[in-house]
Amino acid sequence: MPELSSPIIAFLFTVMLFGGFSKGAIGFGLIVSTVPFLSIIMPPKDAMAGMAIPILILNLYALYLTRAEWREIRRIPWFLLSGALLVPAGVKMVVWMPAEITRAGIGLFLLIVVAMRLGGWNSAKAGFKHERLASALWGAATGFLHGSLMMPAPPVVLFLNFSGVPRDAFVFLISTAATFFLLLQVLTFASLDAYSSAAVLQSLLLLAPAVLGMWLGNRFRQSLSQRVFERLVMGLLGLVGISLMARNIWKLF
Repeated sequence: MPELSSPIIAFLFTVMLFGGFSKGAIGFGLIVSTVPFLSIIMPPKDAMAGMAIPILILNLYALYLTRAEWREIRRIPWFLLSGALLVPAGVKMVVWMPAEITRAGIGLFLLIVVAMRLGGWNSAKAGFKHERLASALWGAATGFLHGSLMMPAPPVVLFLNFSGVPRDAFVFLISTAATFFLLLQVLTFASLDAYSSAAVLQSLLLLAPAVLGMWLGNRFRQSLSQRVFERLVMGLLGLVGISLMARNIWKLF
């Protein structure tokens, strides 16, 4: 992480508060609302390493809350196993890759997610002819995207929608995949000496504004127009995506 001057501390607090509020108000957005913003002021690998620890802890809590659905894990073993093989490769790639390329990649992926959400696109439920193979391939792609861009939610949601997962199992399986991939990401970053004791402490301190934001989002969920708020969030993230792409593609030439 960069040196924590007062403006950077204020920026980190605001970003984490916003991400938590988005998660609490509309049910998603903690990663997608934080990593792109933090990548503006620090190398993406540092943003991902710093965010992985607090988000892992929050996902462990979400997993605990939905533990009654643990038997549904049988739906995604091949997805998790193949993803586990590619998460470390994605992390090593983002550590090796120039920051400008990673920022442009985050921006592009962010624009794809925003276009899908604002366009109202929703995948239809469908079965796979070769379920194990499809699950393994999708898991590998998700693991690599998580390791290199820290954007696991969209491909996980698409996979679960296509697989026809019941509503009650949906949150549990999302939390399971996110927790598993985040744990591998943290371990890989640690093996690459990405964490010092100070960096770990700074990451843990980011939990406070995120939890506060989630509490506020949950509190105001009923009084907010979720559709309008989501469109505002997506519009803001779209501007961030365009900025990341434009600024960093320009630097490559």
